[in-house]
Formats: sequence, structure tokens, C-alpha cells
Amino acid sequence: MIATIRAEWRKNQFRPAFLVSLGVVAASTLFVYGIVWYLATHPSPGNQQGVSILTLYPDQFVNYVMGIGLLLGEAMAVVLGAVVAGSEYSWGTTKTMLTQRPGRLTNWSGRVVVFAAGLGIMALVLFAVGAASSVVVAAFEHHAITWPAALYIAEGLAAVWLVFIANGAIGLALGVLIRHSAAALGIGLIYVLAVEVLGVRFIDSLNNGAYKWIGNLFVGQNANALLQSFTSPAFGPSAPPAIATNQAVLVLAVYFAGLIVVAAGLLRLRDVT
Repeated sequence: MIATIRAEWRKNQFRPAFLVSLGVVAASTLFVYGIVWYLATHPSPGNQQGVSILTLYPDQFVNYVMGIGLLLGEAMAVVLGAVVAGSEYSWGTTKTMLTQRPGRLTNWSGRVVVFAAGLGIMALVLFAVGAASSVVVAAFEHHAITWPAALYIAEGLAAVWLVFIANGAIGLALGVLIRHSAAALGIGLIYVLAVEVLGVRFIDSLNNGAYKWIGNLFVGQNANALLQSFTSPAFGPSAPPAIATNQAVLVLAVYFAGLIVVAAGLLRLRDVT
């Protein structure tokens, strides 16, 4: 198993998809901080609400990057999952890997471990760039630099990572099911960005919301609730999440484990070609 993880890590550490994703996360975080800082320091005369610069300071960086993570995390994780699981079929290397040993499940387990670790690195990049950006904003505004508690930072990092791997599991499962990275990527993005959103809205509208509990079992709803639980008065008044934090964590973990097991079963039982 250790040898499989090492092999998968060597194979994936220079995979363009991971490197590009890290670059996109870093660049997007810098872009968002820069744009919001400009809007906060150059308010429009006709805009009464404006943008609060208090949200850009280091003591709020965990709460702020949660919104960036939600916008980027779902799409980026699905894309990476589809590429990691489906590209081996597109390249025709799956049969070669399995004939050289180890077995299918060991190979799959190593791939999942490396994939989860890669998404953990992506979450770390998001937090690191967000923290650095908040320090730059504070320096420009001559504001004192204070940080959230270490436990709060760790909880936020774990929450973002959980959202990443839950959505990444969708891409992994589709890659194994369809056995083609491009098709799995397209279907995964359509599901996450459109089908699930429309489905939840439809379910919530049935019988005056009597079946809203079903809509609250979808990945997107729980990811949104989990990341929205990280907020503060600096962001203004906000309604509490409709889904409890404990439930959101449990649902996302179940989705990740369930989709990984389903994909492993498909890989174990089907022809690899």
C-alpha cells in the first residue's frame, strides 16, 4: 500500500491538472482580495451599502476565504476528480498498471489517498494566499495585524478540505463510471453547477417546503451550510444556516466514503478496458 501511494504521488505531483488548479486557486484569491479592497477604498457615490474593509483584515481571513473556497472548491474538485480517475482510461494505461500489480483495490486506495492529499494542499494554498493577502491589505491601511485562534484556523481548514474531497469524490466516481475524463468532467460540472441547484429548488418548492429535508441531503446544500457557519459581525447580519454544522459534516463525509466505495466496486467488478 505504501509503495502504491508513493507511485501515485510521483505520478501526480507533476500532473498539469494539479499544478494548474493550485495556480488558479492562488490567482483567484489574490484577484478577489484586490478587487474587494479597491471597492472598499473607492466606494461608489450611489452605493449606500458599500464593501466593508474590515472583512479583509487578518483577523477575518478564515471567514473570508470560506466564500472563495465555496465558489472555487466544488468546480475545481470535480474537475480534478474526473481527470485523476478518467485519464487512465483515456490514455489506456489502466490495464498496464493492474497487470504489473498491485490489485485493483490497492491501486484505487492509493489513488484516493494521494487525491485527498492533493486537495489538502489546495486548501492550504487557499488559506496561505488568503492570509498573505490580508496582511498586505492591513499594511496598506496601517491596521494592526491580529490573527484568529489557531483552533479556529484549523477548523476552517478542515471544513474546506472536507468540502473539496466530497465534491472531488463526485468526479472520481464519474471518471470510473464513464471511463473518460472529458465526459466525466462535463457531466460533473453540469451536475454541481446546474442540476443539483435546480433539483434542490424544485424539491424545496413542493408542498410548501414539506420535502425540504430531502434537499438538505445534497452535497451543495451541506457544503454551503458548513462554510457559512464561519462568519462574524464584520460581514453584517446573516441568517443562521438551515443545516446544522454536525449534520453538514456527517453528510459530506458519507458522500465521500459512499462514492469512493461505489467507484471501488465498479473498478473491482468491471472490465478495465
